Amino acid sequence: MAALLAGGCGKADDTSKTASSATRVKAIASTLQACSYDGKPVQAQASALTGGAPQDCASAVTRIMGYTGLPANFVVVSGPVPNAAAVILLDDKRVPRRVIAFNPAFMQAAEAQVGGSVWGPISIMAHEIAHHLSGHTIVPGGSRPEIELEADKFSGYVLQKMGAPLADAQRMIMTVGSSHGSPTHPAKTQRADSIRQGWEESCKQSGGLDCRSGTAPPASTGSAPGVTGATIAREDPALPAATTPPIVNASVPFRTLPTPGSVPFKYGRFVVDETGRLDPARVKTMEQRLYGLAKTAGVEISVLVVNNLKGLSANDYAWAMMRQLRVGKLDVGNGAVVVVAPRQHQAAVAFGPGLAKEAEFSDPNKQLLQWIDAAWPNCEDADGCAGWTDTLLGSLNGTLFWAERSKWTIDYQSLGQLLDHYNAIDAERQRTKRAFNPATDQPNGNLVRVSGRITNLASSTGFGQANARLLGGKLGYTAVNMTTDDGHDLVLYVAPRLAPLMPSGALKNGARYTVVGRLQSTGDKASKQASSMWLFSYDDI
Repeated sequence: MAALLAGGCGKADDTSKTASSATRVKAIASTLQACSYDGKPVQAQASALTGGAPQDCASAVTRIMGYTGLPANFVVVSGPVPNAAAVILLDDKRVPRRVIAFNPAFMQAAEAQVGGSVWGPISIMAHEIAHHLSGHTIVPGGSRPEIELEADKFSGYVLQKMGAPLADAQRMIMTVGSSHGSPTHPAKTQRADSIRQGWEESCKQSGGLDCRSGTAPPASTGSAPGVTGATIAREDPALPAATTPPIVNASVPFRTLPTPGSVPFKYGRFVVDETGRLDPARVKTMEQRLYGLAKTAGVEISVLVVNNLKGLSANDYAWAMMRQLRVGKLDVGNGAVVVVAPRQHQAAVAFGPGLAKEAEFSDPNKQLLQWIDAAWPNCEDADGCAGWTDTLLGSLNGTLFWAERSKWTIDYQSLGQLLDHYNAIDAERQRTKRAFNPATDQPNGNLVRVSGRITNLASSTGFGQANARLLGGKLGYTAVNMTTDDGHDLVLYVAPRLAPLMPSGALKNGARYTVVGRLQSTGDKASKQASSMWLFSYDDI
């Protein structure tokens, strides 16, 4: 995975229409770091990544996205990178955007590396796409082995759906990968095994009877049927409707969930009904609504109606699947997993740290149990849940309302940048004596990315420190102290379930991290008052 800091969102081949070359040059000038699919450093000058995407790459990306079940959150550019790289760049407003950069000769060169197989470049594309769809945090150093395995598993998952035999899905990494692991990328045998896991997961979901053979037929999705490997990158893509996710062939029940505890990967489904009792037409409508939420607001909510909680409580199962399915974007924590186990009379919702505050004053678990009591006796009838399917999302209406209206763009790349901006606004307001405008003058609630060192895992409370009223309670927050790289004291409010979601594990005292969160309060250096924020994600640096 690469990490340069700009772009926007749209169709893969529309980049040249949405940003001028001059804008991209300026944006790409703020380079953080980069690494390629095979772990080799990207040597390209940032200002060289200014071209529109090669048409064959853009078409192939669009076709791949048709099999993911998710809206794209990136654009595509070209430049002298080794092959393809997931990149973060700053746009003309200095806001980070997700981008995939391709070498103009990428398709032909990658095919040549694997004996002319089109699946070689497709496997790289799917891997880089996975980094962006998962919302992987990009930090100095470029990557970490855990998230590379997640992207590899997603690659295998998608390539099986597209019709690739397992050996072809693994061939590129076995050709260009390293035999030895590094601090950023695992050894190629480990990566190939992760691809196998994703491939077999997809095969089982599509009804394959001999998935270990590596040749089971692919699932059918919203993309055109009968597509072969040779046509994937070269035909005009069969695009799904702009607001409609690909729907699995109705003849193949989509009821299999991954086992908690295996390598996480982006799942690409919003509703999974293991029981087979929900009404399929109404499930499709529910899928479309949740797909629309992901497309317009970036928020992902998955509804899992399950037969078996695998020996866990509904709450623990929901959190396990939050990690397993990488619901929401990892960096801003804007996902939720709804688990309903009607035959065990259990239900729970796991809210990602970015959504938790939106749901603090609701009780969806109680409402879901009420749904089980009222709906499930009818669902067990011969005609299934029928109209009761429509009421399943009712317990989340409040959360959906606020999620659609919350801001999920990380506008500030340091605490100092945010404070300087709003101090200037406050000075202007005082000078002109204009009234306070909460839409433009309120710093609290903004998303900010901060780098710094943890100085205390148990923050003191009182003046200028953690607010005791925000600790514990229904959401169970704790507080830690950080000194940012630009010299500010910062209190981080940490949700109890955050650490298991993070590839770098629990926070460590004295370690340096890049963190993302929503500002809760501003501090003041002169009076030694710390700023504070709700912590959504972190990665060590």
